[in-house]
Amino acid sequence: MSLSLEWSIARRYLSSRKHDHFISLTAILSVTSIALGVAALIAVMSVMNGFRAELLDKILGYQGHMLVNSYGEGFADYGTLSDELARIDGVKSVTPFTENQVMVTRGDVARGAIVRGYPHDLFTEGRLNIKNVIIGDPARAIELGGIVMGYELANRLGARLGDEVTIVSPRSVDTPFGSQLRYLAFPVVAIVELGIYQYDQAFIGMPIEDAQLFFKYGDSAPLIDIRLHDPQRIRAPLDAVQTRVGNLGLVRSWQQFNQVYVNALQTERVAMFLILSIIIVVAVFNIASSLFMLVKEKSSDIAILKTMGLSANAVMRIFVMVGLSVGMAGILAGCVLAALIVGNIDEIKTAIETLLGLDLWDPSVRLITELKAKVDPTEVGLTVALATFLSFIAALLPARRAATIDPVEVLRYE
Repeated sequence: MSLSLEWSIARRYLSSRKHDHFISLTAILSVTSIALGVAALIAVMSVMNGFRAELLDKILGYQGHMLVNSYGEGFADYGTLSDELARIDGVKSVTPFTENQVMVTRGDVARGAIVRGYPHDLFTEGRLNIKNVIIGDPARAIELGGIVMGYELANRLGARLGDEVTIVSPRSVDTPFGSQLRYLAFPVVAIVELGIYQYDQAFIGMPIEDAQLFFKYGDSAPLIDIRLHDPQRIRAPLDAVQTRVGNLGLVRSWQQFNQVYVNALQTERVAMFLILSIIIVVAVFNIASSLFMLVKEKSSDIAILKTMGLSANAVMRIFVMVGLSVGMAGILAGCVLAALIVGNIDEIKTAIETLLGLDLWDPSVRLITELKAKVDPTEVGLTVALATFLSFIAALLPARRAATIDPVEVLRYE
């Protein structure tokens, strides 16, 4: 009964009265400011989560979860070794390949590139871990002895589907006239997008047999890419792979050769959450200020209620209810606004770019070519809990002030 009465009084204080327009306006501003703070925190963290997930997905799609690097010229019996590694628990796939830095030319244009030689099944099954085939068919690289090229590299060379480009190997060959660079022309059979700008401007893929012949590897492969079912549980498979490889090569995990990215993104997430939380801290000051004004406006009502037997704790609970109601309304509105922002993030980006004439997502700066948002329920829960707690603290001080009002002093001159 007591709580029902207290909530009835709190609801009456929340409703607009003819002479309470200013207080109602401050309450609306309080709801709006909290909603904007909650929405900003959830939306920004979701965009950062999407960026982190997309970046790691694209990096791991290109580099793999583990990389075995031969100490010598390559693994001579890489087929048998790959089969043995594939039988290790947790291993999803094993891919031997070659990788070489080269110069690629077309006409008078030359660019640096990285050539990877892949087994046939990666071409025939579409398993090059690419985001999009812009034009052509990667499988034709096998029958035509051609290459698959990143779209940024193709644009810089001015290469189109069917054009021939010349690859210049840094490995020289001995001739009667001395050592000379080895070069050979290859047709472009497909132009693809890997999803990370730096890879798209340097990637060339070709069948492993062509790479072995051109770069003089014989029948060996210097690198083995290993992918796991769960890249987060890497310790046991890593130890097993290292035991099998022994002194034949060096085994590295994705955490080792991407440690800079992982640490930087994690630090940025924590820093951004703390900084954006200040917006909510500032927003709850509006709750405190509006409640102080409400307490002053309703001081005579509070005095009458106390003379009628309402306890100081009940008065405190009434104003805490008012403050939390304003805070929860702002939190709910902020969550809805954040959902709208996250769900339409690409359209919002496009609209702002069109309006301002700016490129807000330059892939050459931000590495990945697409803006995505990913909501983390834990972060949303933490944001809601933080905003609720701050709203409670903001309501507590005015509520304590209302609870200490002396009815005798207030009603003396009424």
